[in-house]
Amino acid sequence: MKIGIIGGGITGLTTALALHQSGISSVVYEQANELNEVGAGLWLQPNAIKVLDWLGLKEEIKKQGKELNKMEITNNQLVPFKKIKSEVVQDEDDNKTIAIHRGRLQKILYTEVLKSNGIQLNKKYISHRLNADAINLQFENGEDQVNILLGADGIHSSVRKALFPNSPLRNSGQVCWRGIAKMNLPDALKNLGREAWGKNIRFGFSQIYDDEVYWFAVANEEHLLKANELDRKNYITELFQSFSPIVTELIAHTESRNIHEAMLQDLKRIPLWYQGNICLIGDAAHATTPNMGQGACQGVEDAYYISKYLSKSLPNPEEAFQAFQEKRRTKVDYIVNTSWQFGKMAHSTFGQSFIKLMLKMTPERVLSSQMNKLFTIDK
Repeated sequence: MKIGIIGGGITGLTTALALHQSGISSVVYEQANELNEVGAGLWLQPNAIKVLDWLGLKEEIKKQGKELNKMEITNNQLVPFKKIKSEVVQDEDDNKTIAIHRGRLQKILYTEVLKSNGIQLNKKYISHRLNADAINLQFENGEDQVNILLGADGIHSSVRKALFPNSPLRNSGQVCWRGIAKMNLPDALKNLGREAWGKNIRFGFSQIYDDEVYWFAVANEEHLLKANELDRKNYITELFQSFSPIVTELIAHTESRNIHEAMLQDLKRIPLWYQGNICLIGDAAHATTPNMGQGACQGVEDAYYISKYLSKSLPNPEEAFQAFQEKRRTKVDYIVNTSWQFGKMAHSTFGQSFIKLMLKMTPERVLSSQMNKLFTIDK
């Protein structure tokens, strides 16, 4: 059985590695001509770290990223609304969140995939055609044939559009700017994740390497047009002028051309993730807004579970896909919905007040229990 994976991002590459770990070969089709260190940063929470540790990659990721001892929500002067112990944001095995450059993580995965799996670059998926027990794939520059197809091609998935044309995205009404600042953080802020709140704006950051800091800034969408009419970097600096001086310093140490801009969207819930021998995974199936820091993590989880179910069910992939969706649906729906609601509340006066109150009133043992449910992976 030949398994094809559309998309050489984090989900697609991790899936190829997980399949190999389960004794199944696959080939990844990526539309880019080469995989460069592009994008900004991300936070790999303990649930993703468990899977990456199973794949033997945890130590390399730690070398090329930074472990975060705490992740806290603060006011605009970086004073936490609730000071928490580090145990709240790590799992029962002491796995912590690792902050890393997205491109650096992709390169680690890509290098590992080259050792054991096939990967074809410059393969932009156009369409597919079912032919007996095979799936004929059409790319911009050729064709190929597989028996099983996994769509890991992100929130704007072409595979999903081919399977389920009526699968709209939801616009949150918020714009997010992301960047990498070339600077060293003060010692007091190293190994910490911070999200600072102002009036209808948010700014988060963490160290991702010795002299690199990943940051993100979120504002309501009316700021998008203003930022593009003026100089984007200067506009963001002005927008966050009332925040701690470290915020504007981070923006100042970021090259303008490396500030990425995107509207925050998620995928409206689709009833099925699979059809016949084709299944969607990661953002292609359940894209979420980034407010819980679980987007990439859920793609990594998908890789783990889809490999486990396929190893048990081949040569009947549809049985594996059904079990996979039944296993993953509840957790994914919770994350997508909670992230959406959290983003909306964080940009309203009432919502912010409510979240602050809940943080102050909730005991740390309860917070820790809630986080460990999020971090759980079946062994």
